[in-house]
Amino acid sequence: MTTPDERFSLELAERFPPLGADIDFSYDAPDEFLAHVYFGVEVTPKVVAAYLTDTDGGTPAFDWRAVLAFLDEQARTGGTDVTTVIGTSFLFQLPNPGQAGYGIVDALPGELARLFHLVRPNG
Repeated sequence: MTTPDERFSLELAERFPPLGADIDFSYDAPDEFLAHVYFGVEVTPKVVAAYLTDTDGGTPAFDWRAVLAFLDEQARTGGTDVTTVIGTSFLFQLPNPGQAGYGIVDALPGELARLFHLVRPNG
């Protein structure tokens, strides 16, 4: 049986194929998907890297802004399991102030920005 956080992760990987290249490594068993691992190891680092590539004048592998928009929509409509994954394994793992990529925080849309300030009130 597919869980809400697994469905959400699979939909993200389908919409943004570079984020799904290694999604199979996030299964601990055939029926046990580890969404937090997937986001911590695959999604967050790749989104931050795409942001950095874009802000450095390069061409990112995918539209990181579209990923943020998707995550924002899912944070509003995906339920508690999905919001927990987004909050703890994406927003909480974003770069800290002074680290490369921290500027992505300024690009977070509405619900993501609100959640970011909840999970990381000091930036």
